[in-house]
Amino acid sequence: MAAIELKGVGKRFAQTDVIKNVDLCIADGEFCVLVGPSGSGKSTLLRMIAGLEEATSGQLFIGSRDVTHEPPKARDIAMVFQSYALYPQMTVRENMGFGLKLMKRPAEEIRRRVDEIARMLSLEALMERKPAALSGGQRQRVAMGRAMVREPAAFLFDEPLSNLDAALRSAVRQEIRSLHARLRTTSVYVTHDQVEAMTMGDKIVVLRDGRIEQSGSPAELYDRPANRFVAGFIGSPAMNFCTLPAGFATSLDATRLQLGVRPEHLQLGRTPDAAAVFEGTVEAVEFMGAQSQLSLQTAAGPLVINVADRPGLNAGDRISVSAPRERLHFFDTQSGLRQEAA
Repeated sequence: MAAIELKGVGKRFAQTDVIKNVDLCIADGEFCVLVGPSGSGKSTLLRMIAGLEEATSGQLFIGSRDVTHEPPKARDIAMVFQSYALYPQMTVRENMGFGLKLMKRPAEEIRRRVDEIARMLSLEALMERKPAALSGGQRQRVAMGRAMVREPAAFLFDEPLSNLDAALRSAVRQEIRSLHARLRTTSVYVTHDQVEAMTMGDKIVVLRDGRIEQSGSPAELYDRPANRFVAGFIGSPAMNFCTLPAGFATSLDATRLQLGVRPEHLQLGRTPDAAAVFEGTVEAVEFMGAQSQLSLQTAAGPLVINVADRPGLNAGDRISVSAPRERLHFFDTQSGLRQEAA
């Protein structure tokens, strides 16, 4: 295992800077998730850590070693791809042991390590099958097993679950987290799915246009987003943004202020601890089982509200919703940066 550190790392393709002066420390044994919209640079950054893309500027360390100009095979990392990248002509056993075979490890060691990881991933019954005879989830487990047998300093995951259906994605996500809890190998995981990021990461790094917007624990990013972009990207459904409701008092410059409040933090009616009250017309009610989602049009702007169970409301109803002050977020309308109210 080893820490990973990036110092002023940049990447340019032709005349375009796709990674811009990134500084990042990933602690030994940490599970770090790189998340952001398409084109944010998350996969490029992962490939730079792997050595599949060369840094145009800056330095990259794995453990105490400067690996900025080292080839992938010298970095002691294992990568799990979105496409699984299994050899179709090889059995599961052969696929899992291939990396150790290339490293010229003894046959008995290869057999022992492959059998150990196969038991861990519940692959014992599949060892003589070829990839074509496996389901998507089984192929993904084989790809993870192939990486794990090498006992690398770090695991790199490039959107490994994006080809799986929703139910299987949830199951494999839990498997990856369970394995990390056991192995405690430094892991870097790329996804565009912020729910995946929130449920998996010890640390989340939010990228936009090749820059880090914010990094921290899931709770830090959820509770104290650094700017409007992070606030809107982290959380599902997304945070509501609106103007200040009538009569709202604040020590900040109200002319440059945008209010943010998460759908799950709005409550029906005028609550005793309400700092902000919105009145409006229900436009839609979506029943989702354990909760319902309301779309409300107010003078401050449209709002989405999550409420428990069935609120007994219909489109066209007039209602009030409230939020306590500790659940409100404030952003500068020009810079987008978080503002702290006294």
